[in-house]
Amino acid sequence: MNPVSSSDLQSFVQGALLPGEYFWRDHYHHLQKHGYTLRKRYHPEWTPSWLTPDSTKSYRECEDSCALGLYACMLDASRPNGSLVALKRLKFPVGLGEMTIGTRFSSPSLFADPRNHCIPILDIILPMPGSDVAFIVMPLLRQTRIAPFETVGEAVEFFRQIFEGLQFMHENNTIHGDCKHNNIMEDGLSLYTSPPHPFRHEMRRDFTDRTPKPVSRTIRPTKYYLIDFGLSYDFTREDGPHMLQGPWGGFKDVPEHQGSEPPPCDPFPVDVYCIGNVINQQFIDRGPRVTFPFTGCEFMRELVSDMMNKDPKKRPTMDEVVLRFDLIVKGLSWYKLRSPVIRADELR
Repeated sequence: MNPVSSSDLQSFVQGALLPGEYFWRDHYHHLQKHGYTLRKRYHPEWTPSWLTPDSTKSYRECEDSCALGLYACMLDASRPNGSLVALKRLKFPVGLGEMTIGTRFSSPSLFADPRNHCIPILDIILPMPGSDVAFIVMPLLRQTRIAPFETVGEAVEFFRQIFEGLQFMHENNTIHGDCKHNNIMEDGLSLYTSPPHPFRHEMRRDFTDRTPKPVSRTIRPTKYYLIDFGLSYDFTREDGPHMLQGPWGGFKDVPEHQGSEPPPCDPFPVDVYCIGNVINQQFIDRGPRVTFPFTGCEFMRELVSDMMNKDPKKRPTMDEVVLRFDLIVKGLSWYKLRSPVIRADELR
């Protein structure tokens, strides 16, 4: 992650790439050789469209002004058939574990299981000569909050999928290690009649117009994925105890990770805590990065509270979470499932 200074921004307006973008420009032809074309901004001979003599647009109106900013480790690309993918750079040998776990869950036997919600690895691009950076190719997904949830039933389906996805990982003796908000994404392109731009979500990808309003998930159900296996760990034995030295992950309030020198802990209950915290912060109690949580999902409070118990031994396993969740859903009426989820600020 590279900071963007005021001088960088000034140079950007004048047509320069930001610091984290030069890497992608330098790999443009290498990636194209493997069938993946980056946006024209990253072509080595790119000229900013807003600086051409006949342009009457400001840079804000031009697609090729969409820059990576701080998030320079991933970028979208297109394939010859026009489909869109995401590329993630991984440095060897640090990224080998993420690549190994991702490809294992993308294997035919595991990928075919409908409970598998691990983002699939479509391709691996090995480092070019003299480099230690490889690339994994994945579907181009979207953050879940870009298109808002409209009904309790849509939220319930979100809960169901992320629960069974983490349950599936645990069943295969693998922890995710970083179950946080931005590591859960959706295949949301089906919600739009015209694909939105990956970095300017309010605009169509080609910048010809604004993005049309998304279709309801009730009409077009989407699949949710767990992404980013950089902190995941694959245990080869089913018997425990499984112990790892903390802290790790994006949630800094995990009880087992508190103190200056926390002892090793079982990472499976940590996953349970974190996935519960995602629901707690977005749908029950406001989290530090959630300005206004959705309301209408109070029926999840007891289960989520148990998942976030300070004593990891008192937390349910993911098998138990799924069983309890199924019982909760069976008790919800059709009217409740069709009722709207409303952001807390809209109740004022």
